[in-house]
Amino acid sequence: MTHPEHISPVTVTRDRNGFWTHPHYFQPADDEATPAEFGDWLHRYNLTCATRWMENDAPPHVIRAWENGFSSIHEWQPSAPAGDGWFIGSIHDSEDGPLCVWLREAQ
Repeated sequence: MTHPEHISPVTVTRDRNGFWTHPHYFQPADDEATPAEFGDWLHRYNLTCATRWMENDAPPHVIRAWENGFSSIHEWQPSAPAGDGWFIGSIHDSEDGPLCVWLREAQ
């Protein structure tokens, strides 16, 4: 996939489990990304990021359902960080649980 010069917001259409990733979001060279690799990607596209973890942001019933094996987090609407210009880069699962990565142009 070719990458654009600039990454901007697109419509978020979450899958049946509530996950979604921007079509031009960071892709690691290997299966596991390093923080430096992700930092380089942010720098290349002049972006900054903020993370919202579902366990600290979702309604309690969504967290309980996830912890009890329910595979959908669709009811979680991640809170945007303070300030203007934020857009969702990815809502995905990780070793530490579901999270939302917010992006915006670096100030």
